[in-house]
Amino acid sequence: MSSIEIMKYPESVVATARIMRHVGADWTFRLDGYEATNFGLLTGDAAAQKELTLKIIHAAVTCGAKAVVLPECGHAYTALRWMGANMYGKPLPFKVMHIAEFLAEQVRAGKLRLRKLGKSATFHDPCQLVRRGGAIEAPREVLQALGVELREMYPTKGANWCCGGGGGVVAIHRADELRHKVFKIKMEQIEETGAELPVTSCANCRQTFDDGQAHFKWDKTMHSLLELVADNLVEDVP
Repeated sequence: MSSIEIMKYPESVVATARIMRHVGADWTFRLDGYEATNFGLLTGDAAAQKELTLKIIHAAVTCGAKAVVLPECGHAYTALRWMGANMYGKPLPFKVMHIAEFLAEQVRAGKLRLRKLGKSATFHDPCQLVRRGGAIEAPREVLQALGVELREMYPTKGANWCCGGGGGVVAIHRADELRHKVFKIKMEQIEETGAELPVTSCANCRQTFDDGQAHFKWDKTMHSLLELVADNLVEDVP
């Protein structure tokens, strides 16, 4: 997981556990390698980043993991998926997936059984996950499995507009005025779709949306793709 997601959205931890049980995964949370984000790189401390990344890698190797599933955090995805092997000094001995990619894989395998929402939704593409990471279609596959009418905002996918809080800017309050200007553009793009549910797959983006919603007294709340899935699992009745 990442500390931002755990502290700000602890329900995401519960949602992850429910989904893993639902699909019958052999899984674990590791306390010796839980911090998945790239705070070292954000602060210009490459040595600290290497220490954080190697904790995850060594924890995964120790338990014989075949895959490491990263949380709803674009920075976590960048840190391990695209930089992890460089920190390790050789190819990683396991697959690295964002949680949205894992969910899409489970949908394709027929293991993730979901109720149909019957609502319209638009997906906000997180910068690190999509423009830098390339995981564009996976969250849309999951939304399709949830039975939503997907209404793409413009520009979309790889050209989607930043929420305004990327790169940790949401925590830099001297940038609030600029961040709110950017968010206002994003807010207008979402409104233009007429979608009932804004959805994303990044805790940093959600934090920015929560802040922007409060600042502009907006009547829409950004939803987590992970939590939408967990809340709409079709469980077998004994």
